[in-house]
Amino acid sequence: MTGNKQVVVIGSGIGGAGIAALLQSRGHQVTLLEKNPFYGGKCSSFVKDGYVVDSGVHMYSMGPRGPHGDLNRRVGGDLEWCVSNPMSDIISSGRVHMLAYQNQFDPRGLVENLKAVALDRRIAGEGERDAAKRMRLLEKETYRAAKRMRPREVLDAVVRIARRDEALLTELDGITLQEFAHRVTDDLGFLGTLATLCMVLLVVPYSMAAAGEFLWCYASIYRNRSLGVPRGSAREIPGSFLRAFLRAGGRLRLGCEAARIRVEGERVRGVESKEGEFFPAEVVVSNAGIKRTLELAGEENFPSEYAAYVRGLRYSYSFITAKYGLSRRVVDVGAPSFFNKPHVHPDHMFEYIEQGGVPEDPLLFVPMPSEWDPYVAPLGRQLLIMGVPGPSEVTPQNVEQCERILDRAEERLLELFPAVKGNVEWSMRTHISHTAAITGKPSGECIGLAQCVGQTGLAKPSCRTPVEGLWLVGTDAGARGVGTEQAAASALYLAGILS
Repeated sequence: MTGNKQVVVIGSGIGGAGIAALLQSRGHQVTLLEKNPFYGGKCSSFVKDGYVVDSGVHMYSMGPRGPHGDLNRRVGGDLEWCVSNPMSDIISSGRVHMLAYQNQFDPRGLVENLKAVALDRRIAGEGERDAAKRMRLLEKETYRAAKRMRPREVLDAVVRIARRDEALLTELDGITLQEFAHRVTDDLGFLGTLATLCMVLLVVPYSMAAAGEFLWCYASIYRNRSLGVPRGSAREIPGSFLRAFLRAGGRLRLGCEAARIRVEGERVRGVESKEGEFFPAEVVVSNAGIKRTLELAGEENFPSEYAAYVRGLRYSYSFITAKYGLSRRVVDVGAPSFFNKPHVHPDHMFEYIEQGGVPEDPLLFVPMPSEWDPYVAPLGRQLLIMGVPGPSEVTPQNVEQCERILDRAEERLLELFPAVKGNVEWSMRTHISHTAAITGKPSGECIGLAQCVGQTGLAKPSCRTPVEGLWLVGTDAGARGVGTEQAAASALYLAGILS
């Protein structure tokens, strides 16, 4: 993109805020349109009774050393990070604690976690007296037709994954993580941990997730060793980008919803707002998601094959939340976040979502932002944000299911930490209907497009669309990563093309 261009960016999520700041810093004239009266999209925060509360449930796998930090440095942002070691506590069977350290080979974690794994296996076997029967069940339900990896092959794969060998990861994008895992081992403890981590990182079951994508993300966490949260809450990531954007002369319009991307003569001409205002542009960058972008620009302006391809793309599941302001520091687990690892067969851990049911033992993903950053809660208080996987499409049935899932999740939380109940100053729930209200889409998925087989790596949608001058940015296009880190990486990639 030569010369200074008029650019309109739709959406102030991390991808939109990031690309706006990058392009404005390089001399283009950028206008950023945001439908909500606040910025950040799904990565926003609000204040409640003195607590700064994230709208979603967030941690950032690469923190300052990942794409968020890289983008922030490139635009001269003011983003600061809170990084903790250990970073998380994995609770299994209600009483086994395994601390996850930033360094996977930290000797403190290795010794304690070997003990925890042994105890976890012993507990897991208490209700399974007949081990032979258990293994026969496993054999029926897993991938015996798949090639079994020998120890040397496993070691070679581990080394190549740790190096993020793109040739291997591209090959592994073609199979599910479940299939890959069963080639390595049938150990239910290992598989259960993998299924849990997959849902937390990619928000799809490991029976759907592309193995290459998950392994790239997992390797990146331990390669960078900086998992954390932004100081001041989630909103500070897009906030830092937007402050840099405004300092460079960019124009931000909050409460201005894009109603139509105008396309004439097979090229983009600008964006019309819901109020009828027109913003002319030589380049339009949409952070509204690939499906919503197709609607805004009109399917008739795209080749029929492309429109059919976009309609067939799948979304991730949701993470629905219950948030708590506690009158004192109740939960002390040795890390600023914890997971409840479900005591459920890994191949069936999340079937309840599609079946319209509730989990017997729910996966709980619980960051405690005040343990990372004490200034997001009043003095002496504790802020908990509990996430649990749920459906994404917004229907009355799914909304009602979300409430039932949260009922069970809150029961499980109180089973683990009974003292929470007597110290709640306030609590609230957010789920798919709240997410849909933020994005303007008929779905409340956590991330965007599912990182499943056929939608990652080389098969990920391109930032370029068939309409000249219309580009995509965000989690739906152009990059690998965990959650919003895809969006920042997408912005960095697109800026290199457009600058």
